Amino acid sequence: MADIDGIIGSLLIAVVFGFLLVSTVLGVIRGPQLLAAVARDRARFFRNSILTMIGLVVNGLLAVAIHPDLTFGDVGWRAPEGNWQDYLYTGYFLVLLLVVYLRSRKGPLSPSVTALLPRTGRERWLAGGTAVAFGIGEEFLYRGLLPAVGTELLGLPLWVAAVVAWVLFVAGHAYQGRRALITIGVLGLLFTMIYVSSMSLVLPMLVHTLWDAVVFLLIKPRPTVVDAPVVQAPVAETPVVETPVVEAPLRLRAAAPD
Repeated sequence: MADIDGIIGSLLIAVVFGFLLVSTVLGVIRGPQLLAAVARDRARFFRNSILTMIGLVVNGLLAVAIHPDLTFGDVGWRAPEGNWQDYLYTGYFLVLLLVVYLRSRKGPLSPSVTALLPRTGRERWLAGGTAVAFGIGEEFLYRGLLPAVGTELLGLPLWVAAVVAWVLFVAGHAYQGRRALITIGVLGLLFTMIYVSSMSLVLPMLVHTLWDAVVFLLIKPRPTVVDAPVVQAPVAETPVVETPVVEAPLRLRAAAPD
């Protein structure tokens, strides 16, 4: 029976990370097209992101529950047991969040970030839900489940499994472009260090959700290359608006002889 549970659990894990790998490859290959699609329909992106994260987390939790060699403690579902280091890394994160927020008030961020920012009330509600979904889902997948699979099932050292998970986390955001990947890489490293120092997902989930909530809900969108078609569209109609102005003198000259 344990062998069957192990096979089923391993298949569920393969489905989860197979989906993540395919999404990562598509993001690397078709990054600009995917980002443009997000800019055209942000509500759809937020909605699909929430549903996708729910599906991946449910599959991952089922895998942990079924697999005989994994426990919920192995994937970080427990209280923090770290020391002052996890709070130090959390402090670094808060400083970075403040710097990014203040930077956003002085000028536009990268086009990829601006494309993700909600514009309407409906988009803001969906963006708030997406912040929670990403904060919980990505931390469970990249900081909890993947390192646990590496250490408990593959026998890798924790630091190796954590680095692999960090690389995949950064690569999973490749569709946002190189400029955004620098910030994402630093963020992923901080999340990883918080998790490794506490071996709990509580703090990483909280700070990740806080980051996404601030970015989605507090940073105001500014015009960028991604938004250019929307801003420039009315310009094409300018000659039509000016046509009556050109014709007015003609009508006045025609009436003069009378």
